[in-house]
Amino acid sequence: MHRLIANTTYIVLGLFLVSSLTAAAYQWWFVWPVEKCDRAGAWWDAHDHQCLTPLPIWRITGRLPAPTAATRPKG
Repeated sequence: MHRLIANTTYIVLGLFLVSSLTAAAYQWWFVWPVEKCDRAGAWWDAHDHQCLTPLPIWRITGRLPAPTAATRPKG
């Protein structure tokens, strides 16, 4: 009976260590890069696993954005 309890203890401890390391690896590989990218104000591409800088459409088309009420001169 003592051997069964000891083996069960080792199995549970091993499963706990494996699950803890798996959770830590998941955080390191998937969660932390996304949070770092969000803090930088960029976009996260989950398919390619990379952080991308947003590009305004006016840089592609060459048309400047229309002036808003805040930027329009008063008068």
